[in-house]
Amino acid sequence: MPDTMQDSLNRLRLLLKGEEAADEALLAELLRQGEEIICAYIGWQELPAPLESARLRLAVIMYNRLGTEGESIRREGNALMHFSELPRTIEMQLKPYRLGRIP
Repeated sequence: MPDTMQDSLNRLRLLLKGEEAADEALLAELLRQGEEIICAYIGWQELPAPLESARLRLAVIMYNRLGTEGESIRREGNALMHFSELPRTIEMQLKPYRLGRIP
């Protein structure tokens, strides 16, 4: 992967506008977890470089969902939020990289 962890953290901080004080260890862990989720989904041992943006977007989503783990629907006032395990836009980006499996 061409980006270093520090490069990825810097890019993640840019995406988390208004969250500049977010704990660096937490952000690094979210990036690691995002990479693990993606690698498990596509069946690769290492994250392909073109999927770095998917890892960043997944880390942003996981950061924004902190405190809502395990929920699929949340109602707050007039707002109704639906959570999916893997957002469709990220899934579409990952599908071409999935390794075929023989059952």
